[in-house]
Amino acid sequence: MIPAPIDPGVPLPPAPGAGVLIPARSERQAMDWSLALASQQIACVIRPPAGERGWSLEVDPPDALPALRTLRAYHLENRRSPSLLTPGVGPFLFHGGVLAWCLLLIAFHLAAEAPGSRLHDMGRFVTAAVAHGDWWRPLTATFLHSGLDHLAANLTSGLLLLGLAMGRYRAGPALLGTLLAGTLGNLLAWWWRGHDYIGLGASGVVMGALGMLTVSLLTDLHARHIPRGTVTRGLLGGSLLFILLGTSPSSDVLAHAGGFLCGGGIAAAFTFAPPLTTERRSDLAAAALYLILIAATWFAALRG
Repeated sequence: MIPAPIDPGVPLPPAPGAGVLIPARSERQAMDWSLALASQQIACVIRPPAGERGWSLEVDPPDALPALRTLRAYHLENRRSPSLLTPGVGPFLFHGGVLAWCLLLIAFHLAAEAPGSRLHDMGRFVTAAVAHGDWWRPLTATFLHSGLDHLAANLTSGLLLLGLAMGRYRAGPALLGTLLAGTLGNLLAWWWRGHDYIGLGASGVVMGALGMLTVSLLTDLHARHIPRGTVTRGLLGGSLLFILLGTSPSSDVLAHAGGFLCGGGIAAAFTFAPPLTTERRSDLAAAALYLILIAATWFAALRG
């Protein structure tokens, strides 16, 4: 472990015929300080421990005050930088439970492609049918895909983005949040278009995960662990990644944008309700609600 920098204090008085000694906490710190002084053309010698004295730097008496000013500036600069790496709720970890989500999508696709299956007809997002009472379709459509290439694209991006979101917010809140984001994204796309259309796919869920990750830096800012500039760069980076992944001409850009924005809104809500993402009971409750929503909507779809 690298010792934390210390603010250089009053140097030790020089011995007769010797230079001024500036005490350091460790050999590593003395080496770092010597490089800082060398960058300002201040000559120094690293002195190892001797007697009761620990590691130190020896400089010529005329260079003592410039050396102290340089090391204090170095200390202040390095005291600010560790905050850039300090997480808020938790670090960006990858949650292996996302593989269960991938297997669930694969299972739905195989069931939908089976001979005589009605899953596509009963579960895809048909806006005219929703207007006539098929309330389940905005959610069930997030588990269906038009083909193997469509499924593979969502699995590839979803494995990474949802896995990171689950690592950040715990599995239950991330799964529930992205499912709601994808569902609301479908509804927002319908509202924006203002006309009937058909849609399906988990891309709104994946974009919801990206939105949650993008806005997650607000949690760190709220906890005062990172500067505002870092949050701004994170928001811009997430938005640019959305443009890269979610605006393909062949995709439903409006549903993607709706999922991204709703995911960001859900993450912002988590910022001001941290127990939802930090307590195990909340994690289990969110996971249970996620499964209940899937079961209830598909039960309604198959009965309809």
